[in-house]
Amino acid sequence: MAAEKLIILSIQLSTGFELWLQSQEISQLDKVNLDSLLLYRVEVSSEQAELLLNHRDVRLVDLIPTTGISYQQLNRDINEALGNISTPTADASKVCILDSGINTNHPLLGPAIAESESFIDGENEFDETGHGTAVAGIALYGDLEACNAANFWHPAIWLYNGKVMRRCPESGDAIFDERTIETTLTNAVAHFVDLGCRIFNLSLGNANAPYDGKHIRGIAYVLDSLARQYNVLFIVSAGNFRGSEEPPIPRESWRDEYPEYLLNEGSVIIDPAPAMNALTIGSLAQHNATQDAQRYPEISQLSPATENQPSPFTRHGPSVKGALKPELVATGGNLANPIRHEGEQWRFEMRGLGVLTCHHQFVGETLFKEISGTSFAAPYITHLAARLLNEYPDASANLLRAMLVNHANMPDEATTTFSEEMQAQYKESPATRNREIFRDVSGYGLVDEDALYRSSENVVVLMAEESIENNAHQFFELPLPADYLRSQIATRELRVTLAHSPAVRTTRLDYLATRISYRLVKGESLEEVQNFFNHDTQDVTDTRNDDAISNRNISAQLRDKGTVQSSVWSFRRRNPTEKWFVVVTRQDRDWGEPLSLELEPYTLVVTITDRDNEQAQLYTQIRQRIQEQERIRSRG
Repeated sequence: MAAEKLIILSIQLSTGFELWLQSQEISQLDKVNLDSLLLYRVEVSSEQAELLLNHRDVRLVDLIPTTGISYQQLNRDINEALGNISTPTADASKVCILDSGINTNHPLLGPAIAESESFIDGENEFDETGHGTAVAGIALYGDLEACNAANFWHPAIWLYNGKVMRRCPESGDAIFDERTIETTLTNAVAHFVDLGCRIFNLSLGNANAPYDGKHIRGIAYVLDSLARQYNVLFIVSAGNFRGSEEPPIPRESWRDEYPEYLLNEGSVIIDPAPAMNALTIGSLAQHNATQDAQRYPEISQLSPATENQPSPFTRHGPSVKGALKPELVATGGNLANPIRHEGEQWRFEMRGLGVLTCHHQFVGETLFKEISGTSFAAPYITHLAARLLNEYPDASANLLRAMLVNHANMPDEATTTFSEEMQAQYKESPATRNREIFRDVSGYGLVDEDALYRSSENVVVLMAEESIENNAHQFFELPLPADYLRSQIATRELRVTLAHSPAVRTTRLDYLATRISYRLVKGESLEEVQNFFNHDTQDVTDTRNDDAISNRNISAQLRDKGTVQSSVWSFRRRNPTEKWFVVVTRQDRDWGEPLSLELEPYTLVVTITDRDNEQAQLYTQIRQRIQEQERIRSRG
């Protein structure tokens, strides 16, 4: 079966390589020959592809761009039948979009719009830039490409429209007033909390305020305080990196210099992305074929990233004291370099590489537009959080954060974006010692939607909403059945995630008034584990590590730095008689005691997975064990 390939060679080898292609009967479809770049597009069989891969002069063999937003997807007539779009149920979750406003008469958005309010003096609540309407479309429907393909539009949440940004007359972009944005957001959040909103999307950022690794100020501090005050979930974007002039990034080409510049100090997260009590969202690419690449066979533009690799514009963490930021990633778009314009390969093209969403100027135009940015990755997580709140209407903001992170996986493509040499250097550098590049760019990864909303017989989710006093431990024995702990070789998995929302103070380098953390440990009995931890809180929490650290994906020392903390343990062989415990510990900073509650709330989520056992009855067995424990406590 023939396939098209893209090859990059040094210029001096061009003639010899073309003779070699002819000798191997490989069809040459196109060629780009510039001072700094030589590319061929060829059509090969699987056997010829092997020859290319082993050719001594071939620097890179790549598949051609294959997917993108098409002109047909964008050009859907407004008069075309969309079906009868219903309104959400009366008790559906309420999500507030704090942005540039929403054009609430859009046919796809109108049925789900609840309340609108402008917090910009002299302006109404409608969207002049298109940013807020685009964000709202994704928050409401999630994957609009899938909805459009199936012509299925079923709003399951209510949208609340809070206008906090206006249109810049020079650039046409959505901007906020830096002098008043903190007050504006405080007033807007209070207004919509009174209306019942529990989830807030803020796809905005201050490019003039990159995180400097020290104090958190500005919008992030306000969000951290409001999240705790109102028990609401803020979902914010990591911010977009569009290159820099001093130093020049990229120097020549986004494609050639990807992914190294993703770790440049100029591409750190910007305010409010460092917020510790919010979820920060980075971006992954999905499409890699621009509209030109889809329509014409010649080499026109090439993308640095392929599906599930970090978007070329996404920003990296960490946040305070090395806390993982962003925590999650979602599809936010891609970019491509023009290839045939010598000396201009630092420019970028985005048409066809973004995400599909609602067009704010739909009258006389089309229903849809496509757009790229971390701004449009964040509302996808907002959509998932809102659907989760529909499943658990009484869930705290901590539970929503913990559930989303607990169901996140790092895509293989995001891990392998960075070479082994880059990853080794990053871990060994004094500034980033023992850290992993892909974690600082993509956090805990991509949310697994299939597992997010319910348990099954081989994947069981346990959750607890608890509170804890200072300098104390709380102990949870995991109800693991003997079948799960069987000694036969098989892959089993434990995921443990904790979330809390501590008080904060900008004048302190520590920033967080309270530290709540957990350890996964093995013991003969609950009494043994309690005796070990309770003899000296300070010493134990400084030195006690998880058990089975060789089976764990994220160290306790790294996850402890955040307010949402997650690790995954993978086991091949266990002992049916062993017992496993999660131990939760709270310690306040000395200065933080007056700011903290006597009993600080937190959420613990545990996922127990046994996919290798086709006869698994994990859900039934765990339920029986919990019921038996409850009967024992009742008799006691």
